[in-house]
Amino acid sequence: MAAALCAASAWLGCRDTTASGSPYLVLAPVLDSLLVGDQLLAPSVTYYDGAGNTRIPARTEVSWASSDPATLGVDSATGRMTGRRRGVALILATVRSAQGTALIAVSNALDLTLLLDTIYAMPGDTLTVAVAVQKQSQPPPVVWYEAPASASGVYAIDSVSGLVRALAEGGPVPYIVHADTIADTGAVAVLRLSDTTGGKFFFSVLGTVVTHVGGAIRAVHYARTNGNLAFRLQGTHVSAVTTSQTVQVTLPDSVVGGAAYAIDSMSPGEAAPGQAQPVVFCAPPRPWAQWSSQSITAYSRRSGTLGITQVMTVVHGQAISGRFAYRAQRVDLYADPLGVLSIQGTFVAPLVTDRTFCK
Repeated sequence: MAAALCAASAWLGCRDTTASGSPYLVLAPVLDSLLVGDQLLAPSVTYYDGAGNTRIPARTEVSWASSDPATLGVDSATGRMTGRRRGVALILATVRSAQGTALIAVSNALDLTLLLDTIYAMPGDTLTVAVAVQKQSQPPPVVWYEAPASASGVYAIDSVSGLVRALAEGGPVPYIVHADTIADTGAVAVLRLSDTTGGKFFFSVLGTVVTHVGGAIRAVHYARTNGNLAFRLQGTHVSAVTTSQTVQVTLPDSVVGGAAYAIDSMSPGEAAPGQAQPVVFCAPPRPWAQWSSQSITAYSRRSGTLGITQVMTVVHGQAISGRFAYRAQRVDLYADPLGVLSIQGTFVAPLVTDRTFCK
């Protein structure tokens, strides 16, 4: 699935619907799904001539293709789609030199996806394993959770609800999720920080980018321009093989204990990248978040959450644990529904204070 979406993203990144005077196509719906073996009619097509005029092209004008024919078969004349294997692909429509795409997810009749492959927690934390289960027919799938014998003393998991209780430092230790006849395996790692080093996190990105990676993470209370403390959580995945990625959550106020903190929206114009001390850091107007790689940046939409489960005192500062979940809009696809990414992760991070950042 991840490889398919990366290939689909490459196609999507080639599309430019903003250049003045350039014709382009808009497909509807821009996001759809079908099961392996099923068929789906082509999306509707609207032609934009670049001068503000639109029309519906004749069927004979449109040619069709798939970004991944092994996943999604597409009839080049009619656009009829056939699901061939689990994954994600783009259906591409062309009228003369104008092009448009829609994203198609192909699922098995019974499909199980772990939304977080690895869970980080501190002893005493509780959180629920996040999964997505799809089944073509009734009855609904029976989902249950299991911990192997090696998890004893490190964590416990409720077999019905998937609620994980972190017991003591250890791991990563596997957890297993079953859905009828299929299963998938993730891991739980319980950390106990002794000072302000050694933070770890794991996160997933789903959408026109798919990634499941982890790395180092750190939190800071820093002095805003007005002298009050704000909060920033920043984690980075660094790899010589894959693209480096950064997750960042900024709150206008300090974190005082375990609680759920709302994540609001941020626009590229407000973020003003390139400034040495951007206003969104030194005078943050609202809580916001960001995900970035070497070539893509996405800013948060409304209705995200940063959940802090524990705040503990350690040498030279504090340690915090929790999870984050938010939707972010790709800057390069800011007006496109396909640019929305779903981002979530868990973390154990040191928390320090810095009163010099905005001076």
